Parts: sequence; structure tokens; C-alpha cells
Amino acid sequence: MAKTMLAVVKEKKAPGVALRNIPIPLPKKGELLIKVKASSICGTDISLYDWTPWAEGHIQKFPVTLGHEVVGEVLEVNSDELTDIKVGDMVSSETHIFCNNCYQCRINNRHVCENMQLFGIGGDYGGFAQYAVIPIRTSWKNTIDIPANVISAQEPLGNAVHVVSKADVAGKSVIVFGLGPVGQCVVSVAKAYGAKKVIGINRGEYRRNLAMKMGADEVYDYLPEKYKNQFEVVIETSGNAEIMNTILEAARIAGKIVFFGVPKKEASIEIGKYFINKELSAISVFGRRIWETWYQTSDLLASKKVDLAKLVTHQFKLSEFEEAMAVMKSGQCGKVVLIP
Repeated sequence: MAKTMLAVVKEKKAPGVALRNIPIPLPKKGELLIKVKASSICGTDISLYDWTPWAEGHIQKFPVTLGHEVVGEVLEVNSDELTDIKVGDMVSSETHIFCNNCYQCRINNRHVCENMQLFGIGGDYGGFAQYAVIPIRTSWKNTIDIPANVISAQEPLGNAVHVVSKADVAGKSVIVFGLGPVGQCVVSVAKAYGAKKVIGINRGEYRRNLAMKMGADEVYDYLPEKYKNQFEVVIETSGNAEIMNTILEAARIAGKIVFFGVPKKEASIEIGKYFINKELSAISVFGRRIWETWYQTSDLLASKKVDLAKLVTHQFKLSEFEEAMAVMKSGQCGKVVLIP
């Protein structure tokens, strides 16, 4: 095996990234070395690329290899403890690297660990590379026979599963604001979990059309007047600070709002007019429950209730990262996958 590899590296506090040949990492105790088969670009990666205030708050040291949605073949297992993961297995990585010692970890809230590191964002690991090191404790062994470019998008599908599970959508009317990859997955999962009707809102026509393929009943570029005050469940995945009051207008009295998208700037809402007068409930979601959500996600894929292949619209070589990022930022895509 070679000693160096191609990787997408964030080198400084500024927009952009660099493609570099860097040493192949060596797994420490409790870690795996994988040969990356596919990795996909997330909206978070756009923030890191553009160097938004959110990104500045999550990367303190440089350089760092980016990429957290990854699937790869295990080449080495460095562990003295018993594990069911072995050389040759195909594994994905849970982004939230938990400590297993804090209060949240002890009460099974490991996805919001108090001492969390984020794979491919602020720690020592990253998947936009030919090889990667992953902690064994955050590695998911894939047992479903699905192509690598599709299974690399399992992590954002997990976000959607967590969102929809918290929303309790069965038999209810659901509206989804923002039809990026997670929003697309929310549409499919909501239908799979028994939502009565799923409406999608997105400014770009490409993703509105894609949402229809993913199972949406109707799509619009804005909230139609007829749909104000009509939805038991409103799911916000856009991160658009300008539409916060609009999403509250969509909810019917005593409805539920689920926030997932991260606004790039502060957002304001009219608490009295919407939350108090309409007695709305609001919850938020950060990542996936470990490992409950992963089992739910795997079940949806194995049963074919969700067809994740429809979401993967573009594929590039790792060396074509800049072109891939341009497509992702254009919004004229579903999931953009990189193949080393």
C-alpha cells in the first residue's frame, strides 16, 4: 500500500479548500483504517468551504481533512477489545464521536455528547480522502447489499429518520420547508411512516421536481394561501432565517414544528402571534440517535420503503472536488458523491 493519499484539506480560516497528498493515517487503539469507497457532500461541507461563522465555531486547528458522509472497506482493526467488525467489512461512520463518559452519554443521548468531536469537521478524522481512520465505537457495519455511492448517503437519511420519528407523522399532514438532501429524505421517510399528505416548499425547481420522485404529494416555491394554518407537522430543513414566520404560519393550531436546518444568521420569530396564540410545540433535532436511528434507517433501506438511489444525482472523482462542490452549491442536484 502507498504511504500517501489524496485528500480534501481545510488549511486556513478562509474560503476554499486544497487538494493535497498527505500521509495515510495510522489507526490508534480503538480505531479502524478504511479504504474509502464513496463519500458524499453535505450542506455542512458548504459552510466549511465558504468559511461561515458556523464553520469558524467548529474548526479550531488546521489542517483538517474534511468529509463525514463516508463508506469504506476495513483494512485494519486496531483493538484489544471484542468487536464484530473485521477486515473486509463495509462500514459507515457516525459523525458524532461521543466520549461515552459524560452525563448525556450515560443516559443514552450519545448524539449530543457534552465532549463531542465531529468526524470530518473539527477533529483528527475525515472522509474526503482515499483512506480514513474511524473510531470503532462510531463505526456502523453495513449488512445491506446497496452500492457504495448510495450507502454513503445513509447518514443524512438517518437525520431524516430522527426528524420524522420525533415529529410523529402517522396520519397527519406534513409540510417540509427546504428540499435539499435531508429535506428530500424527510419527504420519503414521512411517507414511509404513514403521513397522510406531504407537501414540499423549495425555491429551486430542480429540487421540487426531485421531491416528487421521492414521494411528495405536492411541491411549491412558496407557501400557498390555501395552506396557511393547515399542517399538524411542519418540518424546517432549509436553514433560511428569512422564512421562520412563514413556517409558523403553515402550522395549524396546536401543531408541531421540528427544526433541523441551521440558519447562517440569527433568525427572529413573532412568539406571541404564533407560538402563544396558536399554542404550537417546537422541537429540534441534531444528528441521529446512536444506534437506534441507524437500525431504523437500515430497516427502511432493506425493506425498500425508501429508495435512496433516487437521491444520488451526481458522481465525481475525488480529484474533481471543486467541480463537485460547484454543482452542490448550485442546488441543481440531489446528493453529490465523490469516488476516490
